[in-house]
Amino acid sequence: MTRICLILGLLFPQLAWAYPQFIGYKYASCLTCHYNGNGNGPLNDYGRALWSAEIAGRLFQGKQTTEQLGEASGFIGSKKLPDWLRPGVKARYLYLMTQPGTDRSDSRSIFMQADANVAILLDPDQKYVFVGSVGYVPEPLRVQNSGVTVDTIISREHYFRYQTTENLWLYFGFLDKVYGIRQIDHTAYSRSRTGLAQNDQAHSVIAQYITPEWEASVDVFMGNLYQDAELRQQGFSGMLEYEVKPLLRLGFSALSSSNDFVKNQRVGVHTRYGLGFGSSMMLEVGNIKDTPENGEAKDGYYVYSEIFQKVSRGYHFFLTGQAYKDNMVGSRPDNIKFGLGLLAFPMSRVEWRLEAQNSRQIYGGSEAPPS
Repeated sequence: MTRICLILGLLFPQLAWAYPQFIGYKYASCLTCHYNGNGNGPLNDYGRALWSAEIAGRLFQGKQTTEQLGEASGFIGSKKLPDWLRPGVKARYLYLMTQPGTDRSDSRSIFMQADANVAILLDPDQKYVFVGSVGYVPEPLRVQNSGVTVDTIISREHYFRYQTTENLWLYFGFLDKVYGIRQIDHTAYSRSRTGLAQNDQAHSVIAQYITPEWEASVDVFMGNLYQDAELRQQGFSGMLEYEVKPLLRLGFSALSSSNDFVKNQRVGVHTRYGLGFGSSMMLEVGNIKDTPENGEAKDGYYVYSEIFQKVSRGYHFFLTGQAYKDNMVGSRPDNIKFGLGLLAFPMSRVEWRLEAQNSRQIYGGSEAPPS
């Protein structure tokens, strides 16, 4: 099946997505730009200024200098806010077309997300920071017109960050689990099939140790306390990433969790490599093992790869290749996806993403008939 996605993002003053591809811009650590050192969430002052001054396109920016663009990256442009307050908002819209050019072609528009976030800096050195984000999520298709009521306003994250030493940060609260490459595409197999997608946050305690050569994070989580107790996935995860040489990083991740119904285990390795200014390659390969209390255990794999090429300032071409199989035993299919697209930041606070994906299921070397 082929699908075409157009995502429009209006990213008012604080971008809240992770771009591990930006190792090509010589920024290997997420902590450089984000309050959350493992990626995602609001940008800090440096990250907002960097985005406007170095990465976003200049076509719609007039004759502003680099310094002026950085100074105008705040919530109200260049107007100074109180030193302790960093608010932000974010909206995301999706136009999706499946099987274009066929008699089964279908399209729909989805208002995916509307968030308001805030970072409260509790001391001048930012050793103590609170981050919170509340957002809208669309009602899932599976419950529409079913009479079932679901929450469409949720907390995406809320946590307290404490820097204990020059190299050690602690996080307490509700935030993303630590594992693998934290990237923007929550439909990728490396996120959607591992239980690490857009709304899979957990109440956690995370310790992160960062040096110029390596980073290590350990996450002990109690599950999502907003869920019923028997559904909460409780456990731990960790990630280690080491810089083999400048702009080449190798990583290892592991996760183990369980609730009353199933035990989940994930193990993965990944690499990120900067290929000249603005371009990069990424690869993540992992094992997914699910062991239910009753039923068949599954032991499968996932692969995510991407080539990210800068075309000009603010505009990037990318190619992705993915694979997933939920169980290596039996006749389960291999799921394959290939994608190509354009990721553009035509001006500060705005993102356009256009992507075409082709997906297939392979049974024992033979492609499955269209469904």
